[in-house]
Amino acid sequence: MHRRYSLKTMLSLRKRTAKEAIEDIALAVPFLPFLLMDLLQIFFICYYGDMIMTYSTSISDAVYKCQWYRAEAAILKDLLFLSLRAQKPCILTALQFSDMNFKTFTRILSSSWSYFALLKSIYRN
Repeated sequence: MHRRYSLKTMLSLRKRTAKEAIEDIALAVPFLPFLLMDLLQIFFICYYGDMIMTYSTSISDAVYKCQWYRAEAAILKDLLFLSLRAQKPCILTALQFSDMNFKTFTRILSSSWSYFALLKSIYRN
């Protein structure tokens, strides 16, 4: 069954929701710079972690592409050791809890948005 609202009731509801929206924005504005800087800091850590991982794996390719066949035996051993070590990428971690790369950054954003939506739905009810 549909409820019928009078024009006066509809206008008062509209005023109340507009007032609540303004209050929500007034509450949110001081937190926006904090949120932006926090996300930027996490992004840069993940960005450089991803760059370290990418460039450390390209070392073995660079060793292979150099003219290693013209080098002396002692240098060949060093190049072999360097190539074998470069097969496993260097990884920036957060206290050995998680790797810091773009995949982690997207997981952080996804999880934080989920928590925000959950808290918002609990707060509204």
